[in-house]
Amino acid sequence: MAIDDGQLPDASQGQLDDLLEGQVETQNNVDEKSKKIENSQDELPSLDSQREIITEALRRDSEAAQEGDVVCVIPQRWYDKFLDENTTDPEEIGQLNPSLICRDYKNFILVEYDRHPYLSVSKSVFEKLVKWYGLAPRSQPVTTVLVHDDEANTLVTEYNRCHFRVHYLVEGYSERRYANNGPLYVTVSRLSNIENLYNSIVEIFKEKESSAIERLKVWYVKDSDANEKKSILLSSYKLNPLQFMQLPVKTQITSQLQSHSLKRLGLYSGDFVVEVKQHGQKYHWLSNYFIYNTLQPSQGITGLTNLGNTCYMNSALQCLVHIPELRDYFLYDGFTSEINSDNPLGYQGNIAKAFSLLVKSLFGASYGSASSQAFSPNNFKMIMGHCNTMFSGYMQQDSQEFLAFLLDGLHEDLNRVHDKPYIEKPSLSPNSDVTDRDTIKKLAEDTWKMHLLRNDSIVTDLFVALYESTLECPECRNVSITFDPYNDLTLPLPVNTTWHSKVKIFPQNSPPCILEVEMKKSASYQELKDYVAEYARIDSRYLYGCEIFNHQFCNNYESPDTMSQYLPISELISESDDVIFYELNASSDDTIVPVLNTRIEDNFNTPQLFGVPFFLVLSPAELHNPSLIRLKLERQYTHLSGGFLEFPLSSIEQPNDIESFSLLKTKYQENDLIAYQDLLAYAVPEDSNVNEFFSIGILQNHVVDIGPGSNPSGETSFWAPTSRLDYGRAKNLTEMLDNISRDIYDYPNFVHNIEAMNEPSNESSYMLHARRQSDDEKSDPDIDAEGDSRSLNDENIIVETDSNTDTGDRSLRNNIISPRDVIICEWSASRVGEVFNEDTQINWNKPAKLVNNEVEARKKEAEGQEKRAISLHDCLKLFSKKEVLSMNDSWYCPTCKDHRQATKQIQLWSTPDVLLIHLKRFENQRSFSDKIDDTVHFPIKSLDMTEHLVHEDPRGSIYDLIAVDNHFGGLGGGHYTAYVKTNDKWFYFDDSRVTETKPESSIAGSAYLLFYLRRTESGKIGSERLQSIILQSRKEHDFKIQQMLEQQKTIYATNKSDEEDLAEDDEDDQKGISGGSDDCIDHEANRSSSNENLLQSRSTDYSIASLEVGKEDSDSNEAPDDNLGRRKLRLLNKTYTERSETASPESSSSSDGAESISAVLTGSKINDESLPRSPEKQ
Repeated sequence: MAIDDGQLPDASQGQLDDLLEGQVETQNNVDEKSKKIENSQDELPSLDSQREIITEALRRDSEAAQEGDVVCVIPQRWYDKFLDENTTDPEEIGQLNPSLICRDYKNFILVEYDRHPYLSVSKSVFEKLVKWYGLAPRSQPVTTVLVHDDEANTLVTEYNRCHFRVHYLVEGYSERRYANNGPLYVTVSRLSNIENLYNSIVEIFKEKESSAIERLKVWYVKDSDANEKKSILLSSYKLNPLQFMQLPVKTQITSQLQSHSLKRLGLYSGDFVVEVKQHGQKYHWLSNYFIYNTLQPSQGITGLTNLGNTCYMNSALQCLVHIPELRDYFLYDGFTSEINSDNPLGYQGNIAKAFSLLVKSLFGASYGSASSQAFSPNNFKMIMGHCNTMFSGYMQQDSQEFLAFLLDGLHEDLNRVHDKPYIEKPSLSPNSDVTDRDTIKKLAEDTWKMHLLRNDSIVTDLFVALYESTLECPECRNVSITFDPYNDLTLPLPVNTTWHSKVKIFPQNSPPCILEVEMKKSASYQELKDYVAEYARIDSRYLYGCEIFNHQFCNNYESPDTMSQYLPISELISESDDVIFYELNASSDDTIVPVLNTRIEDNFNTPQLFGVPFFLVLSPAELHNPSLIRLKLERQYTHLSGGFLEFPLSSIEQPNDIESFSLLKTKYQENDLIAYQDLLAYAVPEDSNVNEFFSIGILQNHVVDIGPGSNPSGETSFWAPTSRLDYGRAKNLTEMLDNISRDIYDYPNFVHNIEAMNEPSNESSYMLHARRQSDDEKSDPDIDAEGDSRSLNDENIIVETDSNTDTGDRSLRNNIISPRDVIICEWSASRVGEVFNEDTQINWNKPAKLVNNEVEARKKEAEGQEKRAISLHDCLKLFSKKEVLSMNDSWYCPTCKDHRQATKQIQLWSTPDVLLIHLKRFENQRSFSDKIDDTVHFPIKSLDMTEHLVHEDPRGSIYDLIAVDNHFGGLGGGHYTAYVKTNDKWFYFDDSRVTETKPESSIAGSAYLLFYLRRTESGKIGSERLQSIILQSRKEHDFKIQQMLEQQKTIYATNKSDEEDLAEDDEDDQKGISGGSDDCIDHEANRSSSNENLLQSRSTDYSIASLEVGKEDSDSNEAPDDNLGRRKLRLLNKTYTERSETASPESSSSSDGAESISAVLTGSKINDESLPRSPEKQ
C-alpha cells in the first residue's frame, strides 16, 4: 500500500526528498557540519558579501518560482539579525534554529506567528545559510511548498496545510473517565491528491488501532452548518452507527477520486470515518447497521452508576427526569432554541446541554440489543463540578442543595430574558388597607409580573409560585405584607423542638438548688440565664454559668471563646452536661476567686479533687485578711453542706478585741496591734485549731494555665480555670503572711509554740509540739532555733519587726489573693464525711428542687396523650403558624423607626405545577445528630392544597405524587435513594439497581423530598408556550428519525454488502478464506464520474456510490439469479455478532459516549476543539 507521509505528491514530493536526503544536512551530521564551519571561519564570505549573495539568490529564485516548488521556513528574528547592518560579527547571529517556530514537524504545525514570526526562503538560500551558520541541535528543516493564489494571481507560501479529522466507526463503545477520545488529525498539502490523503488516513489509523486490519472503508462526512459548533465530530474519535447516520454528508472514498487534487476539489478541511471488517467475520458493514436492527423504545427504568458518593445526585436526578414535561423538553431538543449563552448568571448553556444528554441517555430510543440497566453520568458529573466546586469532588453532599443548584443553573441557562431590566420590588403604600383582599391580590399580581420581567424559563413555568409574608409590629401594630417567589417548599416537622435540661443554682447566701429547664432549641445562652434568673428570683446580671466535670471547671460560658454568644442553647449545652449558675453579687472593685476542693484519699500520696468547685467574692479589704477569707469559705461550706455550723470561725459569736490575745501584746510591744483589729476580730481562740477541717492553699496565677476565656489585661473580673492544675505548687496561706498576721491568723498554734518553749524538754512536750506542727502543716519559718529555747519572760522575746514586713498600716499590707489566683482547700479526709453527711437532705450533691410549674404541667398533659402520627397537612399548618422573631432576627419597623421582635406569618399564595416539598429533617448544619427520623404521612394521590392557600387558584389545587427522594443516615453521611412513578408503575431506584415496588413503601422516616404534579383535565402541565415547544420539537424529532431510516435504505441500496458477503460465504464453504489485499482502493468498472462533486465541502447531498476497500476475486463463481436470491434472503437474516461475541454478559453499564438515537440527532457536545493554524504569511 502506497502511504503518503503527509508531504507532497509526484514531482514536488521528489524535490523535497532530494532536499532532505542529499542537499541539506540532516540532524545526524549537523554537529559535524557545525564543527567544520567553526574550523573554517576564514573561508566564509564577509557579512556584507553574504547579504549580497542571499539577496541576489532570492531575486533569481523568485523569478523562476513555480507552484509546487519547495521552500523552507525560518525564524524571522534570526533573518532580521542576519540582514541588520549593525550586526558585524557572525557569531552574534548564531545557528539557524527552525525548532523555535515548529510545534509538529510531521503535520507541519507552526507556533503562533505573534509569538515567533517566521518567513519562507527558497531551497538554495536555505542551503547557503545552513552552510554558513549550521543548524541548531535537535532541529531540522521546516519545509513547505508554493501554491498559486487564484484571487491574488500570485504564488504564496503554504503555511496552513489542509487538515482533517479521522474517526472510527464502531458498534458500541464506552467513554472512560480519563480516556483520550479526541479525533485523530492528519495534514497534507493542498497540492496532494485523494490517494495521498487516503494513504495518510490509513497510516495514522493503523498506528492508533493495534489489531490486524484486513478490510476497511473510508467515508468523507460532514455535519450540517447549523450544528457545526456542537458537532460530535469536534470531540469524538469513535462514532457509533447512530451518530454516523445522523451526519447529513456521507461519501465513500472510491477509486474514481484518487487522482483528483485537494485544491481542485476545494477540500481543505473536513472529517473522515473509517469502518473496519475483519476478514472472515460474519457480520455486516456498520454503515448498514439500521437495515438489520429495530428501534427499541426506552422504558425509563435505567439506573445511574454511583461514581463515588454520588447517590445524592443520582436520587435527585431520577426524581427530576421523570417529570414528563421536563423530560420531553430536553429529550426532543425543545431547549436548544431557548439557550441563553450570554447570561452572566448562567453557565453558557453547559448545564442545560449536559442535562439534555443525560435525559437522552436515559429515555432516548436505542437500536439493537435491549437498553442497558445502568448509565454512568460521568460527563454530567464533570460539568456540574466545573460549574460548582462543591460538587467537583466525591464527598457526600445534600440532595436538596444539589437539586436547588441544578434548577437554578437550568433556569439561568434557559432564561428567555436576555436583557434584564432593573426593577424594584412592589410594596403597599403607607395608607393601604391591609384587610382589603383586592389590594393584596393586585400586589401579588404586580410582584409576579415584576418577577417574570427578569426570570422566565421552563423552571419558572413548572416550579415557581408565590408565598405571602406578613409582619406585625408589637408596639404600633403596623402591618407589612410582601410576596416572594419560591421553587421548593421547605416544611418544618411538628416534632418536639424543645431543649430539656436540669441546671444547678448556687446562690450566694443560701443552699444549692436545681431547676428543670424547657426552652426552644434555638434559644440563646442569655435567654437561658434570664429564664433561670426569673425562677430563682436572682438578678441575671449576677449569674455566672459554668460546666463542671470531674470536680473542676470544664467550660466557662461567660467567656467569649466558648461561642455562647452565637450558638443556640441546644448546641452549646447537651442535656447531660453538669451546668451550675453561680450567684456572685460583685462590684467592679471586687475580685471573684475560684475555689477547688482536694483531699488525700486512701492509697494516694497526692491530693485528689472532690466535691463541687465554687467562687468567693472578696472586697479589696478582704484580699489581705486571711481570717475573713477563711470565714467566707466556712460560710460557703455551711450552705453547700446543708447547714454544718461547727467550723472554727463560724463558732465565734462576737468579734474579739486585743485584750483576748495577751501573748501577742507581750511579744509585739513595739507594734500598734490596734491596726490589726480586722484580723483580731475573727482570730481563732487559743483552745481551737484553725486547720481542723481544711487548710488553705493559694495557687498563684504564674503557675496556672489560665485556659480559654482568660484575658491578662483584666477586661473581665470573672475567670475560671478550665485546665487541670498542679495542686502541689500551691502555697500554704500562712507562707504569704507577715509575722504578726501569721500569729494572729493561727493564734492557737502560736500559743502552743510559746508554751512548748517554756516547758522542760521531754518526750511528751516534744510530741505535743510535733502534733501541733502537723495540724498546721508547717511550723512558723520566722522563728529560728535560738528562739525556740527562750523563755516567755526573757526580755529578748520582744521581736523587733521590719518596717517593710510587719507594719501596722493596714493599707500597706500585701494582698494574699491576686487576680487569676485559685484557692485550694485541702480537706482532712476524716472530716469530709462529717461535714458533707450523706444523710443531709440538701448539700452540693443533693441540691434542693426548685419547682418549675410550667414544665410539670406539660408533663402531666403529655402523660395522658398518645403520640400522634404526623401528617403532611400538620407540616403545612406549622409552616403557616405565626411566630415571634428573636432578637437576632428582629424587624425594622418603619413607623417606630426601630428594630422590633415582630410577629411573622408566611402563607402560600399560589402553588406551582410541580410542587417540590422539602421536609426539614435537619435542624441545623453543625451536628450530625440533629436529623428527625419521624415518619410524615403524605398522600400518594389527591393532595388537596386548597385549605393551605390564601388565594384560590383557578387551575385547581389537587396534586398527585410522582417521586420521593429518600435519605438514610445522618447529615454527615448516609445514603440516598428514590421512588419514582413511570408508565403508571412505581420503581425503587438505588443507584444502578432498579426494582418495581409499591408507592406506599415510600411513606417512611427516610422520605426527604416529595415531588407532586398538579392534576389537570388535559393531563398536561406548564404554560401553553411550553406545550407548543414540546409538541413542535417532538414532530421535528420524529421526522428526523424517519429521514434517517430513509437515508439508511438509500446507502444500503448501493453499498454492495450483499454480494461481498455472498462471495465470502462461497469461499468459506468451498476453499476457505485467504488473506486480504493491501491495495488501498478497489478498481471497479462502470463507476459514475459524478463522485467528484460529492466531495465538495459545500455539498449536502448523500453519496449513493459504494466501493469496498480490498481486492475482489474476479474469478469467483457466481450462482444463478435464483440461487443468488436465496442467498440474499439468508444474508438478510444474519445479525451483527460482534457485540455478542466480545461483550461480557455481566456488562450492562453504558456511559455518556454510548448515546441513544435521540442524543445523536444533534450531536450536541460541550467542549469544542479545533486544530491550531498558522497565519497566511509569505
